[in-house]
Amino acid sequence: MTRALAGRALIAVLLVALGATAALLAAGRGGEQDRPAGKVEIGFAQDMIAHHAQAVTLTQAVLGGDPGDSVAQLATGMQLAQLREIGQLEGFLTLWEAPHIGADPPMSWMETHPHSADAPMPGLATPDEIDAFADLKGEALEARFLQLMIRHHQGGVLMADAAARRAAHPAVRTLALHMSAAQRKETATMTALLAALGAEPLPA
Repeated sequence: MTRALAGRALIAVLLVALGATAALLAAGRGGEQDRPAGKVEIGFAQDMIAHHAQAVTLTQAVLGGDPGDSVAQLATGMQLAQLREIGQLEGFLTLWEAPHIGADPPMSWMETHPHSADAPMPGLATPDEIDAFADLKGEALEARFLQLMIRHHQGGVLMADAAARRAAHPAVRTLALHMSAAQRKETATMTALLAALGAEPLPA
């Protein structure tokens, strides 16, 4: 492992740990925070961890392809934010003594999403899309990253908005609202960058 890769790995571990600590503190303040987590809170945390993990994979892939400064800065910021949020979600699940991987089909906590093991989470790239993405270089790599991440964020916003509406736990609602706002802002930035490359977003 190179020094740069080792440094990134250490940062990732520290961010996840920092996020988990923040979640434990936020969820343990007493009062309304002490209410038990239900299906929505646990399902959202489990599914968003998996959703964020793919975003981290995509950011690592584009950063490994030596993108331009604008895309590199955006991807780095996304990676750091989503690693920290993974830590927060894992911290919640640890506090609730819930497994980090759910036994139910993905998105079972969302009433409007198909409850089937064959129904993918909204916005996820397929394995074939990720494999093809890894072979791209230059502006083609940047454009494909932006396309995949715009669609990924659109799905993430659907999940976060649903959790913000339906979660009973205030710390989960707060985190979901933050995720939704941040991803909407990043989507606007990515859409502008994609237009500058002469490409359009994928269908939502």
